[in-house]
Amino acid sequence: MMKYYAIPILVCSVLLGGCGGAEVEQNPPPPVQEDNTNYTGPAPQTDDIQLFKLTMWDNVALSSRCGACHVQGNTAPFFARNDDINQAYAAVTPLVNLADPAQSLLVTKVGGGHNCWLASDTACADTLTQWLRNWANSSDTEAAAVTLVAPPVREPGASKALPAEPALFSSTVYPLLRQYCVNCHAPDAAQAQAPFFADANLAAAYEASRKLINLDTPELSRFVARLGGEFHNCWSDCTANAADMLSAITQIAASVELTAIDPALVVSKALRLDDGVVASSGGRFEASQIAFYQFKTGEGAIAYDTSGVEPAANLSLQGDINWITGWGLQINSGRAQASTQNSRKLAQLISATGELSIEAWLVPANVTQEGPAAIVSYAGSNTERNLTLGQSQYNYDFLLRSDSSDFAGIPALSTADADEVLQATLQHVVLTQDPVNGRRIYVNGQDTGVRDTAAAIRNWDDTYALILGNEANGNRQWQGSIRLLAIHNKALTAAQIQQNYDVGVGQKFYLLFGIGDLIDVADTYIVFEVAQFDSYSYLFNAPYLVNLEGRSLTDELQIRGMALGLNGKEVVTGQAWLKQQFTLAGGTTLAAGQPLSALGTIIAAEQGIASDEFFLSFARIGSRENVRTTTTAPLQQIIAVTQPNSDIGLRTFAEIHASMSALTGVGQQHSGVAEVYQTIQRQLPSADSIDTFVSAQQMAITQLGIAYCNAAINDSAIRQSWFAQVDFSAAPATVYSEANRALFVEPLLDRLMPLAVQTSADRTEVTAELDALINRLSNCSTSCSSDRSQTIAKAACTAVLASAELLLQ
Repeated sequence: MMKYYAIPILVCSVLLGGCGGAEVEQNPPPPVQEDNTNYTGPAPQTDDIQLFKLTMWDNVALSSRCGACHVQGNTAPFFARNDDINQAYAAVTPLVNLADPAQSLLVTKVGGGHNCWLASDTACADTLTQWLRNWANSSDTEAAAVTLVAPPVREPGASKALPAEPALFSSTVYPLLRQYCVNCHAPDAAQAQAPFFADANLAAAYEASRKLINLDTPELSRFVARLGGEFHNCWSDCTANAADMLSAITQIAASVELTAIDPALVVSKALRLDDGVVASSGGRFEASQIAFYQFKTGEGAIAYDTSGVEPAANLSLQGDINWITGWGLQINSGRAQASTQNSRKLAQLISATGELSIEAWLVPANVTQEGPAAIVSYAGSNTERNLTLGQSQYNYDFLLRSDSSDFAGIPALSTADADEVLQATLQHVVLTQDPVNGRRIYVNGQDTGVRDTAAAIRNWDDTYALILGNEANGNRQWQGSIRLLAIHNKALTAAQIQQNYDVGVGQKFYLLFGIGDLIDVADTYIVFEVAQFDSYSYLFNAPYLVNLEGRSLTDELQIRGMALGLNGKEVVTGQAWLKQQFTLAGGTTLAAGQPLSALGTIIAAEQGIASDEFFLSFARIGSRENVRTTTTAPLQQIIAVTQPNSDIGLRTFAEIHASMSALTGVGQQHSGVAEVYQTIQRQLPSADSIDTFVSAQQMAITQLGIAYCNAAINDSAIRQSWFAQVDFSAAPATVYSEANRALFVEPLLDRLMPLAVQTSADRTEVTAELDALINRLSNCSTSCSSDRSQTIAKAACTAVLASAELLLQ
């Protein structure tokens, strides 16, 4: 019989005090009543049946949900019956697993496509899971444990990989893409849609196509599935079009030889990501959640509220917003907004308690956004709000309407400037408010220490909408990624915030690599926590050794030279454990799991989540050994520093962007500037060391300088404020004559070289360089265009703005 191995990651609410949390103080608010849930049958016979009714039955028994079928006299099981709640309880008991709600048959059935009442099966499953958690967290059940189950036995096998060069692709798949997909999936298309696999640039198209082609099983290729199964923009008959694409991919597969696994390797069993055990979101403190977004859907125009608290405040995605692989939204411009009607529950439920917590996992795009830029806002405009979580450069801002603020929630509570707690990296941010302690801001589980006078929530307006990424009037754009958002109508304690931070965020799996046959102890596995880090890589973390039958080691076990393998070969980079050695004494019990390492690593994806196959190889494990003749990981040459680092540094890309904006007065969100910045930011300096400077960075700085100067000189207000005495409609010979040139050059230098510090360039030398540039550009005799004077001004502006004066720290 199959055994299960459970790792508890959350104790139920009655034990939360022992976990550093707090006891549940209230059940979630009741759902909106509708027809079938006006229950008049016998009273619940036990407290748990009453909890089932309040948290689960009242939600699923609606005629628009399970109550349409699973009632007495209709379709069994009758867990939504409305004549006897006690019989409904008996019917639902075999269908639920309160120890791990996500694994309940009720959840997996709906998640698999069985009569979901929303447009997303995942959203229905997550909402059902939350209702079950509400039931479990209010009962005596130990909730949300992760259960490890033995995976299928799969030997590492030979596989096929796309060649580095696109020759095969160019003669098979690419012609179809260029002929039929170019109207959307090309960067220059009128309605451009990524990925750009129909790009006119063959190399770029090939790179965008690699994840969509499966050479081992061509019929599983995403290109084929989109045409044949999803009927996505077929150019004639979908079945015939899918067959044409399958034939093209099959031609590539037939020309590529298998990558055979090296028979000398000592290897574990193999796994794909979907062979792993899903790490549920259990472990979070969520008894007071009234809105919850995990952004799991991965596609479409709706992000679902799966808190289980009705009505669901689902978010409509508007503008340039992308789904993030592994759960999340990337907001470039636009916003995600709930309806005012469904947002009303926030005002009602928060006003009822006088407390709240806004909890989010965020990745700000940069540290230069101001306004404050609105990350999460429940507001009517930038001057009327109930609350806002915002960003002002390195600071998080908490604006809240209370009896001590105006209608805009001012004064704001902000993190300290000097602390620079906001960084352009993944961060867990929590805002709390209660009438005794006032507002608090926590980042990555830590109290930032900022305080304000305690105040009470007053006069909230329930006609506002919950919005992510901007304010309702669209003038507080925030850019970045949101991986999770939870809104609570209680102020979370420091322990509960730390608990939720420790759980982490995103889609994670436990992969169990079988090694029982290698060490002669059956049912033994090396377990990794694995996540799809992004569209291009996987994160492997913290391996440990476990036996699902609870056995102990019979002899001493030595593991040395452990390496990750992918698709029949050891990976070239990311081998974090290759140089580590693990030794466990004979008799060591493996029932509870023995940690091997706290290290993690990232490896590149090859064929995508559905096809990539992982395994482990070892230099030594137990009595088996493989002497590697070549190293798996590339050698890193380390050169000792023989001279001190330079005192001169570079401004990083965000600092360059912010500096140019401040000097010119052109906003960073100006369309002409923002588009250039998004295109070239990867070429700009990302580190401040002068040793990292390359010529491509200077070209990017010049391009950005051109964009800023073009915007500034084209803006009549900015142009007039800089050059009050210059008439740019005149010919260059007049504007830049010897008598008039100083009227242009001096204001330009005053504006773009305002500090005149000791390390600045000599102003006389700069003026001489500008004179030479202006002389060359003004030499157009009678053929000067009407805008030539402005063009010369833009060139001179760029020469100063994009110089080393701005680049160097």
